[in-house]
Amino acid sequence: IHTATARVMAWSGVALVISLVVAQGFLMGFIPPPSPAKSAQEIAQIYIDRKMGIRVGTLIECIGFTFYLTWSMSIVFFIRKMERGMPILTYTATACAGGGYVFFLLMPITWAALAFRPEQLDPALLQVANDYVWFVFVLSWPPFAVFMILIATAVLRDHNPNPIFPRWVGYLNLWTAVLIVPAGLIEFFTTGPFAYNGEVSFWFVWIVFFGWIIGMTAIVLRACTAEKIRQSAEPGEDQEIAGAAQHQTV
Repeated sequence: IHTATARVMAWSGVALVISLVVAQGFLMGFIPPPSPAKSAQEIAQIYIDRKMGIRVGTLIECIGFTFYLTWSMSIVFFIRKMERGMPILTYTATACAGGGYVFFLLMPITWAALAFRPEQLDPALLQVANDYVWFVFVLSWPPFAVFMILIATAVLRDHNPNPIFPRWVGYLNLWTAVLIVPAGLIEFFTTGPFAYNGEVSFWFVWIVFFGWIIGMTAIVLRACTAEKIRQSAEPGEDQEIAGAAQHQTV
């Protein structure tokens, strides 16, 4: 592993979270989401009033959300080092990373389209499209939960004498996968804690998920430091070749 590259990719997860807070929170005013109980006309008016903020915010998010892919792949690198033989967990985790990236990018693209000419859209259509993008934001939890379970499995089955990630990281990922499950309840509620702007399905899941990204970033950075120390302690390839040639000469 080229630890400097992995370190930069790990830090990109922090950039993702910052872009989310700045764009979605301050520019778009979408933290928390508009209530699903609002009327179609009220939702349409939000997009009309905030269209410039939404456009600028989604531009930032289209860039920032791309970092989910680079961040998640910094974890996949280490999953590969934990596996023996056929890297089934690595391949599956790579697929989850790519699938999660698609969900991330769908959100700002949809918001940008809705804010492009909101005055010309039928309010009922805009309301349905708004529901759709929040369903993408919240209801897309399963591939992310599977990614967490894959990380946990790799950590708990790590074959290295000195484990790459501490074992508690595996249990942390298992618990995180369980804790984001309430996101799946948003399709049954328009008000209350399980609505897509509610205390559980949005706020709790949002804090758990993005807190997980920050936490895993710190863990990967720690693993990068340990890997660099390990690489420095091992003889370089040139030294090994020279040593082998000297041995043959003798």
